[in-house]
Amino acid sequence: MISISPYTSSPDRRVMSDSLNVATPTSVSPDNGKMEAPISTSHNGIATVSILARQLSDAATRAETPMGQKNAESLEPMTDDKYFANKAQHDGEIPTTDDPELLARAQQATGFLNGHDSNPFKGLARDQLNLIAHDSGGVFTVNERRAALEAMQSMESPEAFDPKPTPVNGREIMILRLFRGSEPPVALPPATSENGTQRSSEFLTLDDRALISDMYAYAQSEGADLRYVDRLVSALGTYRHYSDGRQLIGSNGYYVDEYWTTFDFKPEDAIIASNILTGSAFSSTRIDQGFLQHILSPGNGAFSHIGGIPFLEQMVKRFSSEAVGQPPLGSEFATFEYAKTADHIVSTTHKDIKLPPSKVVVEVVNGVWSVTEYGKAAGYTLDSATRRVYKPIEPPADQVQQRSPLNIPAGEAPNNTLLDALADTREQPTTRWIWPGHLFKLMKNFKP
Repeated sequence: MISISPYTSSPDRRVMSDSLNVATPTSVSPDNGKMEAPISTSHNGIATVSILARQLSDAATRAETPMGQKNAESLEPMTDDKYFANKAQHDGEIPTTDDPELLARAQQATGFLNGHDSNPFKGLARDQLNLIAHDSGGVFTVNERRAALEAMQSMESPEAFDPKPTPVNGREIMILRLFRGSEPPVALPPATSENGTQRSSEFLTLDDRALISDMYAYAQSEGADLRYVDRLVSALGTYRHYSDGRQLIGSNGYYVDEYWTTFDFKPEDAIIASNILTGSAFSSTRIDQGFLQHILSPGNGAFSHIGGIPFLEQMVKRFSSEAVGQPPLGSEFATFEYAKTADHIVSTTHKDIKLPPSKVVVEVVNGVWSVTEYGKAAGYTLDSATRRVYKPIEPPADQVQQRSPLNIPAGEAPNNTLLDALADTREQPTTRWIWPGHLFKLMKNFKP
């Protein structure tokens, strides 16, 4: 119940500046039933009417008029696609008042619908929630009315949570958070240059989306920060986008300061990862087993799912055949905190494995091109005008042909073909022959 300082807003939603002590009234619901109005108590012990009580009373009065608001049409902005089509507008709506309590309540209702705050109308009677949800007179924001409607719906479904059916609003939360209010068809892998910028969430399968809807609903019912689910979904979407991880090359090692360095989960997370993969819930969990093996490998998950293993363990158990009897989510998931690499990853430097010498020929430093020491030693040069790299090419020794000097007597010359002889004479840069005498001399000396 919300207790706000005395006196109420008028129907035009402007709050009166002075407090007024009055007897506590009751408001009549549209069902002609009685309900107790929320009250607040002043410092002198006199009961006073809260702002919410006056708002409820005004809403009840409007509901009793011929143009009353208790009808299906009054709920239309909150129950069909129009709500999500105008979600940004609803989230930005604020009461036209300077009263901090009213402003805070509207903000809390928006936070609740977005998964990171509690319902400001939790604890009110069903008749009171009904009045707020149906009142379209402008006293309550659309998000306040929707929050009241959800509180009323939760009273209609008191049964314990079952991980298989999709809870009320779970799918709506998923569509809002992942797809901005409009769910697209399932995109098909593999990842290509054409779909590289496409949102990974669009590659989630229909089974994935049903499970994620349940996760959001469960996390919200437990008071957990929905960003924990967001992070898990992000990793799963990437896994789907890249052909169930087949396009991702996992590696938990890199060269750091010239030495090979490996990375792993911190000891606590490594134990949890092992327990997930070897535990009895693994075989029956609704979470894709291939994805679990992928993300719980340090080469794939140490950085991409940093700090998210404890929440993943809770989801694996909750959405398995072992869900019954599982304890509720702990308070550690109430507020999402971005993980720090140093707090969740263990690095090991291997001094016996050093980075091989670089074989880069040219480097660019501050826009200046130059040949590296390795390049210079290998004989490379750089044309500063064209930035092309050259290296003198010496003919291999085994390709240098040994030719007879021109003054060798004809009888001592090796047996060659006519074409060889012609080729031999053409390659003599210092000899000039006069045709056709040259050809006659070759024919005379030629011996097959």
